[in-house]
Amino acid sequence: MKVAPHCPMYGEVVVGEVTDTPGVGDLSQFKRNPFVVKEGAKYRIKLIFRVQREGVSGLRYFEAVYRKGIRVDKANFMVGSYRPKTEEHIFQSPVDELPAGLLGRGDYIVKSKFTDDDKNIYLEWEWSFSVKRDWE
Repeated sequence: MKVAPHCPMYGEVVVGEVTDTPGVGDLSQFKRNPFVVKEGAKYRIKLIFRVQREGVSGLRYFEAVYRKGIRVDKANFMVGSYRPKTEEHIFQSPVDELPAGLLGRGDYIVKSKFTDDDKNIYLEWEWSFSVKRDWE
């Protein structure tokens, strides 16, 4: 995991129908401990971060979703421009839907990163989840 000191990330929460919400905490744990989601569930990603020392212009969130080493989806969201302040910022992605059916079930790895307009990478991390038929 790569982190820029003036834009630390505090947590990532998947909001929606999940059995074991990962919650806020150490981002490195999310890759080792995949959480279970039911196929076809609607969800959104909520990112909590703070901007320190220098302002950030054109902050973007990128994610690429992989299954068995093959990229199956990618997303790019404009988060915004922020100046330094002590309060945390919260970004929520638009609502999305998980795959459903026999081919949609399985384990997924997501590679996420925060960049700005100048292509500076503020944070890179990986996390994983499993799509299952039921909440088992």
